[in-house]
Amino acid sequence: MTLGSRFDQVLSAATDGADWAWAELYRDLAPHLLSFLRSQGCPDPEDCLGETFVHLVRGLAGFSGDEAAFRAWSFTVARSRLVDAWRSASRRPSVPMADPTNTHVPLRVAGPADEDLLQRSSVDEVLGTLTVDQRMVLVLRVVQQFSLHETAGIMGKSEGSVKLLQHRALASLRRTLADRAPGTRDALPAEPDAISRAGQPEPRWR
Repeated sequence: MTLGSRFDQVLSAATDGADWAWAELYRDLAPHLLSFLRSQGCPDPEDCLGETFVHLVRGLAGFSGDEAAFRAWSFTVARSRLVDAWRSASRRPSVPMADPTNTHVPLRVAGPADEDLLQRSSVDEVLGTLTVDQRMVLVLRVVQQFSLHETAGIMGKSEGSVKLLQHRALASLRRTLADRAPGTRDALPAEPDAISRAGQPEPRWR
């Protein structure tokens, strides 16, 4: 459930350092941020989540916007911490990188064939066929339900680039699903807005 009309009050209290306000923001954001970090193969998602909130605390005084903008900002910070974690892990070869195909991001393909598709192919394997940017676009657009504009801001890319990544990711997804479940190639919608989540709480940010 979103903070809604209470958001300004909670944000103001958090800016003043109120523990209760940060506890509310953490309860709202942490599960989504952690899911995002895990889906991107973060080497240590819990540590990265902690670093994300450290940066949110430090930067809150400079934030201006509504609840949706705050959520988008938090994911922008999380992505930056994720990139730092990747770089750090790459300098330490002995530390294995988390396998993004071993995470479980519960996407559901909308339509009459979705149940059969889920039985024939697991989403974690499908995500493993995508590039890093393609996977991030789908997770942000489909799982986290960000708009095209918000996704572009989080990833630091143009909306045109995000559209192209989205198109290629869905095309790759169709090919993979077709290979594993012949005859279901057209079951995947053209736009991620038509793909909903399964096994997750109802969207709290729209």
